[in-house]
Amino acid sequence: MIVLSRSGLITGAGFLTKMKEFFWKHFVKDYENYKDPEVRAGYTRLTGTMGILVNTVLCIAKIILGLAIHSIAVIADGAHDMADSLVALITLIGARISRKPADKDHPYGHARAEYIASLTVSVIILIVGYELLKNSVLKCLHPVETTFSWLMVGFMIFAILLKGASALFTIATGKHIDSLSVIAAGTDNRNDVIASIIIVCGMLVHHFTGVELDGYLGCMFSLFIVYSGIMIIRQTVNQLLGARPDPEVVSEMEEIIKSHSVILDVHDMVIYSYGPGKTFGSFHAEVDADRDIMEIHDAIDHIEREVLERLNINVTCHMDPVYVNDPVRNQLDDDIRTVLEDYDAVEGFHDLRILHDKGKAKVSLDVVLTPGKAYSAEEITDRIKEVIKKTDETLELDISFDQAYTITK
Repeated sequence: MIVLSRSGLITGAGFLTKMKEFFWKHFVKDYENYKDPEVRAGYTRLTGTMGILVNTVLCIAKIILGLAIHSIAVIADGAHDMADSLVALITLIGARISRKPADKDHPYGHARAEYIASLTVSVIILIVGYELLKNSVLKCLHPVETTFSWLMVGFMIFAILLKGASALFTIATGKHIDSLSVIAAGTDNRNDVIASIIIVCGMLVHHFTGVELDGYLGCMFSLFIVYSGIMIIRQTVNQLLGARPDPEVVSEMEEIIKSHSVILDVHDMVIYSYGPGKTFGSFHAEVDADRDIMEIHDAIDHIEREVLERLNINVTCHMDPVYVNDPVRNQLDDDIRTVLEDYDAVEGFHDLRILHDKGKAKVSLDVVLTPGKAYSAEEITDRIKEVIKKTDETLELDISFDQAYTITK
């Protein structure tokens, strides 16, 4: 698509970018701060309101035109636009519920309501795809003469351009604020645009060649609708089940923690989401056992506040003191690290200590494993035992295997 502007020709992508910026700037308060829950809700209200207005106007216009030219196809398309208004309304309701504050029964808030809205929209998409497939198969088996009108073709092209712009804007906004329900609503509108294009192409082919392709094109498109619905459901269910945190967020959180000199290392990082804007986490920080405890406490408080301000993640920290000036421990640390580099399933290890109890000394450590990768706990244990025995024959081993919940590589 090419659009004229004062500066010359701009591409369709450039036009979409300008359109996004115009609507965001003029209809969303503090639009640049899109990670803020209130601002995010403003984006959702904008796309939902636009969807309701566009689809309601097209619904009324198509039904009037369909009645005027006696076209069942156009009337049915108008009814479908009304269903799309319902989809936009569901998105708005989901966004409103997700903004409700925490209460006694839901101490983590209601942000996951947005995922439920996304699932509802996805089910509507699947139903639409199934109904279109069923009707298309019937058209293939029992062809029906398509009513042709240049007025209808012209109006359908206008509707395609209007709804296409709305669909692209909605999907782009959904990606911008990372909202599955808004992306689902935009995808539903995009599917309607493709359906309308297929209808117009089928009408023109039939008008000029006499070949009836409406049913076959409908079958192809209906399968695409079903596929898009399944993909949205898959993404939404993935979030509800507990998707892996974004590696970039994990890296940034780790960078914030390690930027403080009192922190020697960090492990057991856990990040879990209760919906967009409602993210919680925890981590273990290794610190020098000989350092002032109040100094460490103040640093950890500062880290927790900084992570909340920069990443909007509520985190808590567990402190792990280690003796950094113990030469035996430090040598074991180097030797064990070298051994574990041979295993792809091993992310690393932590909490390496030499403990003394009832006259016996033992080495204690936790080995961190990547989920889904095969490993032999017995083999890893035996190789670490070999390293320990080389250092001191009397040392025993107390080893635990942990799962890595946050992965950056």
